Amino acid sequence: MAVSWWFVGLFALSAATCFAAALRGSRLRNGDARRGLRWLLVIVGLWGALQAGVLVVGEESTAIALYTLSLAVGFATVFAWLYFASAYAGHGYHRRPTYRWAGIAVYVVVVATKVTNPIHGRYFVAEFRTEPVRRLVVDQGALYWGSFALAYALTAVGFYLLYRLYRESEQSSWTLVALFAATGLAVVPNLLARLVPVPLPELSYEPLGVAVFAVGIVYLVEDTFLAVERTATRSFVERTAGGVLVFDPDGRLRDHNERAAELFPSIAHGETRVEAISPAIAEASREERPTLIDICEDEDATRTYCVTGESLTVGSQDFGWALLVQDVTDIERQRERLEGHEERLGDMAGAIAHELRNAVAIADGYLAEAADQIEEGDEDGPAESVAVARRRVARIGDAVEDLHTLVRHARDDGEPTLVPFEEAVAGAERAAVVDLTVVTEGAGRVFATPTRLKQVFKNAFAFAAFNDATTVTVSLADDGFAIADDGRYAAADGGSLLFEYESAEPSADAGMSLPNVRALARVEGWTVEPDLGNEDGVRYVVRGVTVESVPADSDQTGPVTGAGASGSMTRTEESRSAAPSGSRSAR
Repeated sequence: MAVSWWFVGLFALSAATCFAAALRGSRLRNGDARRGLRWLLVIVGLWGALQAGVLVVGEESTAIALYTLSLAVGFATVFAWLYFASAYAGHGYHRRPTYRWAGIAVYVVVVATKVTNPIHGRYFVAEFRTEPVRRLVVDQGALYWGSFALAYALTAVGFYLLYRLYRESEQSSWTLVALFAATGLAVVPNLLARLVPVPLPELSYEPLGVAVFAVGIVYLVEDTFLAVERTATRSFVERTAGGVLVFDPDGRLRDHNERAAELFPSIAHGETRVEAISPAIAEASREERPTLIDICEDEDATRTYCVTGESLTVGSQDFGWALLVQDVTDIERQRERLEGHEERLGDMAGAIAHELRNAVAIADGYLAEAADQIEEGDEDGPAESVAVARRRVARIGDAVEDLHTLVRHARDDGEPTLVPFEEAVAGAERAAVVDLTVVTEGAGRVFATPTRLKQVFKNAFAFAAFNDATTVTVSLADDGFAIADDGRYAAADGGSLLFEYESAEPSADAGMSLPNVRALARVEGWTVEPDLGNEDGVRYVVRGVTVESVPADSDQTGPVTGAGASGSMTRTEESRSAAPSGSRSAR
């Protein structure tokens, strides 16, 4: 008895092709799409193998059993197809429990009608013939055509999802459309076998179409296949200004957009674990609220990003989480500036209260003393007490003027630039009009607002004059500068309280000069620390300054500090902040 070996070979080849493609796998970025495609290929491969078995076996009962099993397996391909199409097109239908349970219910009902066909006989009637070739002749019943229509209706839903995807895609995808269409053209021989008297086995030819599709997408047009998939999964993320990273429940990167790849170069190197991509991101992902992290984009710039996480759950199922990384550098810097202004305003309010209370209390005391002296008939004492009170009242005016100057220069007073260090010191010395010898050690330029730097030195010289100093030494270093005087008080006499507005250190007459130095330095982003080990006068160090040293062959005089003869710029504070500093909560 002859066998349709051509058809046996075609179905066997389609099965082998599908199994090989499933084994090779796909480079789709979406894990659900990869799994859906693999299961689709495996099920269709099994379907093709069963079809080949129906043609090969010589017993009617065995052929009918294989045919019934192939019907059950073939109907399962519909749901694998829908799962793949939903995931590939960037939808979440395949993850919804309602759709899953509905699919399982439909499959169970339809398969039950197939396997119970020997009882009701309404699905098909089969007869084993040997002429002209050995084959199983099947006469389909009403239930078969009902399930056939249902299968193709459900398959059409998947095609509709893909149609919308290709319509929105920027890629040229006609070849891919042709491959998907090949899976549907397999219905043609089915119809011919049933409507036209041709010697075709009355089997399902869909495995042949899926085999063509598998060969095409895995071996021929995989780049287009991947490109269109990226368009679908990124319909949201690519329109997002920030970086978007999607992780599975195990913390492995499942998807990301181009901005995320720019922020985290390790992604391009194949890293998929969140800890390997960025420790700061890993820490931020565990927070339940938006978190700020610092990312160094180049050697001179560190930007601040807000990381917002959202879990991806459907019902009780956990599918990982998504992170949105947004650039908030400008907003964060503005917030920091506002906080700095608020802090300085608080300091100034304390300074005003302190100066007014101090001056009024002293003036009131001396005026009361003058009144007592007048009652006692003292002729010289009252005049002296009133003179002291007048001087104290005059100090109120001086304090108000100092505060006015501080407020004016605490604002964004011009653009920062590289200021010659020696010129800034000399200009402040002339403006301060103090009887001091000012010595400058080191040559170079500092990155600062010129008028604000001048006020820093003016206040430093004013305090040195109060401290009965004869010499003030200003020394340039590689990360800032130091100011030292040889006055009566030392830094240890007041410590950090020297720079507090409401402090009376080192004495109540010290005024606001050193607190003004710290306030103005803070506006520039610098820190001021007293040198408690210096016993010959008050010495303090201003750090966090960007310093450009002068080459050794420069015409400027004075010792060269910082980077020596290289003429390089030292950015100590920026260097310290360049590495990711962990995370902090967004405000």
